Formats: sequence, C-alpha cells, structure tokens
Amino acid sequence: MKKTKNTKQLNKNVQVVSTPSVLVISAHADDHIACAGTLLKLKDMGYAINEIVLTTSEEGRDFRDPEGDYNVAELRSQELSKASEFLGVSNTFMFGEEDLNLQYSKELVFRVVQIIRTLRPRVGIMHSSFDWHPDHRAAFAISSEAFKMAATGIQPEKGDQWRTPVVIAAEGMLPVQPNILVDVTAYAQKKLTLWKIYESQAKPKAINFEESLMQVRGYHVRRPGSFMAEAFTTDPTSPMLLFDDGTNQKEVECDF
Repeated sequence: MKKTKNTKQLNKNVQVVSTPSVLVISAHADDHIACAGTLLKLKDMGYAINEIVLTTSEEGRDFRDPEGDYNVAELRSQELSKASEFLGVSNTFMFGEEDLNLQYSKELVFRVVQIIRTLRPRVGIMHSSFDWHPDHRAAFAISSEAFKMAATGIQPEKGDQWRTPVVIAAEGMLPVQPNILVDVTAYAQKKLTLWKIYESQAKPKAINFEESLMQVRGYHVRRPGSFMAEAFTTDPTSPMLLFDDGTNQKEVECDF
C-alpha cells in the first residue's frame, strides 16, 4: 500500500496505472468494509483500487479495551495498512481530518478533485447520504461534489478535468433502497476475513450484521447460486455514464 498525505505532490508520490481503476472515499479506516466484496471482484476484473480516508478515526476505540492507554489513531492506521495490503490497494490517501467532526469545505472538495483528476478512475464509491454516522453523511457531501467538480474546468491547476463514468454510494449502517446490486457470493468469506483484520472494531455483532446484510441482498438478486450481495444507490445529482470507457474526454469542436 502506497500512502501519501501531501496532495500537492501527487505526480511524484502516486502510482498511476494504465489499467482501469476504482476510487473509494471513506470517512474512517474500516469503512471500505461496506463495499469490500465489490472491490475484491473489481480487483479480479483487473481494476486498480485506490482509497481516500478522510479522518484519523481516533474516536473508534478498541472494543476489547475501551479504557486502555493507547494511541487510537495509530492503532487504526496499522489495521488499515494490513487490510489495504489484503485488498491489494495501490494508493491510500490519509487526509487526517478530526473524527466525529468531519465538515464539508471547499478545500477538502478540491483536495479530492486533484486526486480524481490524477487517478482518472472509471468507478467512484462513496458513503451513502442516508447513514447513521455524521462523518459518513459529510463524506458523501464532499465526495459527491468532488466527483462533479473534477469534471469541470474549475481550478485547472488541480489537473485536467475528468468525468468519472460510474459513481455509486455503498450501503452503510442503515439499510437503503438500492438500485444496484453486486453479487459477491464468491468473495463473501474474503470480506469477512478482511473485517477481522480490524481487530479493534470487529465486534461479533458487527460481523454478524455485515454477513446478514449480504445474505438479505443476496436474496434480492433472485438468481440461482447467488447467496451474497452488496447494495448501492446512485447519486441523483450525478447520473451514471454507461457503456463508456472514459477515454474520450477531450474537448472537440461540434456543429451544435
């Protein structure tokens, strides 16, 4: 896993690959669990995985020792490193914002914009706007605007504009009314193994929740052999651009 905090030095620090890529924008160190089955599936399809983690996750104490004297942010970062290696993440960007106090700001939006324009992902995955945690809702606002702003000519010093064709929001701690399902039957056990890497957060109840949710969504697939799935919603302010490889994004003259 390659990490960088300094988004001003992106071209020097980031591993940019020619293969298609996905960019996940998470509020906390373990939030990619929500879409881990999909990420594993995309990885097998040849996609490079990149992630932005917006906060230090310092409020998520170890459930096994909630009163212990330890550096929570450091512990969460160590778990993230192990989990990202398991997932095969190419680049992880740690923004270091305060946990439980993530706020929408123009500065944060355009830090994300610079990464989007550098990596030029085919798929963007973000939090749902409808979720229990306030940082998740703030992360949705930041991510949604960043994906849209990256496609405009605003702040050209942040890189050439890029329209991410598919931007979706992962189901979180509150069930959503999904309009996208991804069959992750073949990846369910690896997802649960990934969850257990986050030893400080992997309460048995949390693991059971994730497994049960995959089973419910797997039932909704309604296809023989499909037992586990992950659910997503779309962003109504950013329609998906389907059947497009994302390569033809240069301005051209036209007659209308």
